Amino acid sequence: MLYKLVDIEPIPVGLVNGSVMYAMKRGSVALNPNLRLHDVIYMPNLDCNLISITQLLDKIYCRETFTKKHCIV
Repeated sequence: MLYKLVDIEPIPVGLVNGSVMYAMKRGSVALNPNLRLHDVIYMPNLDCNLISITQLLDKIYCRETFTKKHCIV
C-alpha cells in the first residue's frame, strides 16, 4: 500500500509492550482514492498496520471518540 518510499534516519517507535522498534523508511499511502496520507513511516518487522489518528483527523477534519472497545471517527 505504501508508495514513494524513501530511506530516513532511524526513528525509534515505542510499543505498548515496552519494546522499541525503528522506522527506516517513509512514504505515502492511499486509504481510498480520495484519502492519502504522506510521511507515513514504514516498520518492516511490525506485523500490523498503525495509523496516526492525529494525521488522519487533520486530513479529513473530523472528531474521534475512544471507548474500551471502539474508536469512532
